[in-house]
Amino acid sequence: MDQLIAKIGKGLKGAKDLTWDEAKSALNAIIEGQATDIQVGAFLMAMRIKTESIGELAAFTATARNWAPPIQLPHPAKMVDVPLYGEKHNTIHVVVAASLVAASAGAGMFMHGVENPQVPYDLPQVLRHLQLPIAHTSAEAIEHASQRPWVYMDLAGYHAPLTKLLDLRREFGLQNLSHQVARLLNPARLASQVIGISHPPYLDKMVEALDMLGAKRALIIQGVEGFPELSVSAPSLARELRSGHISSLIFRPDDAGFRFGPFQAMSSTINGPGSGSPAHEARLITQLLGSRQRGDQRAWVIVNAALLLYAAGLASSLAQATPLAQDTLDSGKAGAFLTALIQGHSPQTKPFVPPAPAVMPA
Repeated sequence: MDQLIAKIGKGLKGAKDLTWDEAKSALNAIIEGQATDIQVGAFLMAMRIKTESIGELAAFTATARNWAPPIQLPHPAKMVDVPLYGEKHNTIHVVVAASLVAASAGAGMFMHGVENPQVPYDLPQVLRHLQLPIAHTSAEAIEHASQRPWVYMDLAGYHAPLTKLLDLRREFGLQNLSHQVARLLNPARLASQVIGISHPPYLDKMVEALDMLGAKRALIIQGVEGFPELSVSAPSLARELRSGHISSLIFRPDDAGFRFGPFQAMSSTINGPGSGSPAHEARLITQLLGSRQRGDQRAWVIVNAALLLYAAGLASSLAQATPLAQDTLDSGKAGAFLTALIQGHSPQTKPFVPPAPAVMPA
């Protein structure tokens, strides 16, 4: 470890990228407890300053994947891997509402993240206020997926060593390479991934790392606060990987037929008493899914639901996916799906059977 730390820690001009085998050796030493706490901290901070290369990201991810077997979901077709490892400070977790709309329209959602006490409230708190199920083990994730095409899993029960590295965010005050690895991890090895990032260099790095790892389809989005969410107030830069071909994309609200809205439409703190709390956000999401909320926030949900439907292969473009998302929301299916999730996982719950592919309007 001392030699590997020295290689990446010689400053901006002297630092060198690790080879594939060196990167795997370093992360294996960390995961298996062979590196000391001081070495772990030094390695993570040196890599944070140098920043990971494409090859290092791929090697770290391959190593992390080897530590935990892939989760064998019962209906992996049309399911999308959605990692949620950002930090929300100013906007609501619209990905929750969008994922529920997309799932009720026929897409499968496999979402995963960790508890994050560094922020005033994190996504698991919102899910608990919504009374939505959280899987804490691979077995629970499989059980949930057998009942509904929507799963949220706490990574701690699947990959404890990686979660331990993620938790160092509290002591360092900074994210480290584990946050990028968790985004790339894809615990169920699903054929489609939608990943949100904050820093533009990771658009190319992460999509090329996934290509090295043999991923079939992925969307890397410079999303709202680093989440896999398109903005309703500005264009969103993205990279798409499809069968070895990488494309640069720009998503705009008008791609889905909506005008650009104000940033305030995405804010978590402008919606009356109690705003900025997980309970308030849960109420807002419930209202949005019940079609009682209109305007730019509703448009924001539809745009992101359309993105997930596109990623699931249920539409060939954002524009084609939008009517399906709108109809699902307006018909009450999304609200009914939320109610079913809350009431689900009882012995009487029927196993989930994937619906027939939706017929899209011309």
